[in-house]
Amino acid sequence: MRILDVDAVPPGEAHRHSDHLVPGEAVGALFVSPTGTVMFTERRILIVVREHLLDERAETSSYPYREIRRFSIQEGSETRANIRIWLGEDEHPLHLRANPGTELGVLQRLLAERLA
Repeated sequence: MRILDVDAVPPGEAHRHSDHLVPGEAVGALFVSPTGTVMFTERRILIVVREHLLDERAETSSYPYREIRRFSIQEGSETRANIRIWLGEDEHPLHLRANPGTELGVLQRLLAERLA
């Protein structure tokens, strides 16, 4: 998996960032970078990644929550927050680095509920 430097975006803007959502699929948390988008919906984790900024091709991956092996969230008031999610058989986690001050409580609750 790749490392993405992301900013949190209000979930209501999800349809502006991907047309891969199922009609009526609610987004609980949304993170966007110049080369990718990660959506945490009520059903799955949807990842859209481009190789380069100018690349029109994008790879879209969809993981049901049952594919999460574990996750970790490291937060600091003056440093980037690190979110790592180990999915499926992938050896390396999905690694998101969020800007300082990004609120991750919603994401942490969402992941904890799905793993319970």
